[in-house]
Amino acid sequence: VLQAWSAEREQRLQLGAQRSALTEATSVLLSAPSNSSRFRSAQEAARVELDDLRLRQGQALFSDMLIVRPDGTILAATRTAWEGQPSSFLSNASFPISELRSQPVYDDSLLAPGALTFISFTPLHPGGSAAAAVLVGVNSDLRLAALFEEMQIFWEQRGVYRVERGRTFALLAPDILIQLDRYGTTPDATSGVRHPIFTQMDVASSGTMEYVNDSGDLVLAGFEWIPDWGMGIVAELPQEDIFAEINSLAPFSLALIGGTTVVTLILVALVANQLLRPLGSLSHAAERLAGGDWSSRVDAGREDELGALAYNFNIMAEELSTLYRSLESRVDERTRQIRTASEVARAIISTPSLEDLMQRAVDLLQQQFSYDHVSIFLLDEEGSSAILRAATGELGDALRAQGYSIPLSPTNIIGWVASNNQPRLISEVKPSDVTTRSDLMTTTRSELAVPLQIASRVLGAIDVQSFAPDAFRPQDIEMLQTLADQLSAAIQNARLAQRSANTADRARLVSRVTAELSAPMELHEVMERAARALQRGLGSPEVMIKVGQTETGVRLDEDKPNQA
Repeated sequence: VLQAWSAEREQRLQLGAQRSALTEATSVLLSAPSNSSRFRSAQEAARVELDDLRLRQGQALFSDMLIVRPDGTILAATRTAWEGQPSSFLSNASFPISELRSQPVYDDSLLAPGALTFISFTPLHPGGSAAAAVLVGVNSDLRLAALFEEMQIFWEQRGVYRVERGRTFALLAPDILIQLDRYGTTPDATSGVRHPIFTQMDVASSGTMEYVNDSGDLVLAGFEWIPDWGMGIVAELPQEDIFAEINSLAPFSLALIGGTTVVTLILVALVANQLLRPLGSLSHAAERLAGGDWSSRVDAGREDELGALAYNFNIMAEELSTLYRSLESRVDERTRQIRTASEVARAIISTPSLEDLMQRAVDLLQQQFSYDHVSIFLLDEEGSSAILRAATGELGDALRAQGYSIPLSPTNIIGWVASNNQPRLISEVKPSDVTTRSDLMTTTRSELAVPLQIASRVLGAIDVQSFAPDAFRPQDIEMLQTLADQLSAAIQNARLAQRSANTADRARLVSRVTAELSAPMELHEVMERAARALQRGLGSPEVMIKVGQTETGVRLDEDKPNQA
C-alpha cells in the first residue's frame, strides 16, 4: 500500500516537472534578484502551478508543494511562510537532487518539527539545462493519517461502526515508531523506542515474529522492511483475537468431525466393497490369462473408471491372444521350412550325378516351397557368363536344350549376385526385365537369387520366381541361402568325383595299351594295336596315329574295322 501510494505521487511530480509554465517560472526564480518584481511575478506563477499539481481531480495528493534550490532554500511554495527559508533535510549535502524518489523524514525543523512527513521530489530542468532546482511534494498530518488508516488491514467497517482489531504501524530506523491512534487525526511519532522488530532489520527483509507489545498482549506480527527508506511496516494482531473465533467453534467442530468420521467410515466400507469386487474378478482373469487361458475376459459393463479398466483389459487380452496365435503360426511355419530344407538337402546330396543332382534340387524346391519357377546357373570356365544347367517347367527344358546363358553384368540379378557373392531380392519385377531375359516367365512379379559358393569362390546362383509381387520374406532368403550352401558342396563333390573317375579311366587305358604293346612287333603292327586299344578305351569312332613327318601311320575307321 505504501509503495503504491508513493509511486502514484512520484508519477504526478514527474509529469509536473515537464510543464513549460513551471520550468519557465523556475528559470526566472533562479536568475532574477529575489527583491525584483520579475522574481515576485515568477513566484506567483509558480504557486499557481504548484497548487494545481497538488490536486488531481479534486483529490489532494500532497499537503504542500515546493520549488527548492540545490542548497535547500525554498524558492516558491503553496505555503508562503516557507518561502525563502531553508529546510534541514533539503539543505543536507546528501540530498539527491538528480533522481526521482520518495523519502520519509522525521523532525525536520521547517517541514515537520517533531513529526513524520513524507517527501517526494524530482529534478527540474529549466531551459533544458542540467538540474538547477528540485520539485518537492510534502505529505503530513491528515494526508499521512489517511494513508495509515488505509494500511490498517485488521480494521473492519460494519455499517456505521468500525471494528478495530490489531494495528499497523511504521518503524523508522534507528528507534522511531509511527502509529495512528484509534481516534487520532495525525500519525504519532515516538523516538527512543526499542521495538523487537528492530532486531530483525539486518536479519531478514520480511517475516513474522511473536512478542509482547507495549500493552502487555502476546501478539503475532508480520513485517517488511523498505531498505531505501530505512523504514519497516509492521502489522500485529493479538493471539487471543486470532484464536477467539476458533475456540468458540470448538464444540461444533468436534461434533462435526465425529459425525464426518462415522459417515466417512461407512462410505469407505461401501465404496471399498464396490471397488474391490470388480478388482478381484479382474485379478482372477489376469491369473487365468497368465496361465495360458487366452479366452479369459471380464465384464466391462460399468460406466466408470473400473469399467474402462475392464474394457482395456479385454482389449489387451485379445491382442495377446492374437499375438500368441501369430507367434505359434510363425514358429510352425519356420519349423516346416527347416524340416523341408533338411529333406531337400538330404535328397540332393544322395544324388551322385551332377546333372541329376541339380535337376532334382530345382524340382524339390518348387514342390516343397510352392515356387512358380526355379533355375540353377553355373559359371563357365572363363567366368564371363552364367549357363542355365537346371530349371523347372517346359520353359526351363527348352532354354537348357538351347544352352541358354546370361552375361555377368550388374544390370541383371544373376550377374549381380555372382559378381557380389550376395543374395538379392526384387519385390517388383519391371516389365522391361521380362522382355530382355528369356528365363523370366511373362507372369513373374517378384524374384530372389542367392549365390552358390565354396570358400568365397562363386560357382553360380539359384534363382526362384513368383507370380505374386513382394512374395519373398527375410526367412526365405535365409532358408534358400542355407540350401544353396549345401548344394554348392554337393556340386563341388560331384565335380571332384567326376574328375577322379575320368583320371582312373585314363590310367586304365594307358595300362591296357602298354600291356598290348609289350610283345616284339613290327612298327605297323604296333601302331595298329595301339589305335585299336585307344579306339576301345576312348570310345572314339575314328583313331589315327601318325609318326614323324612321313606318311607312315595307321588309321582306323569305325565303319571299316578291317582297314588299317
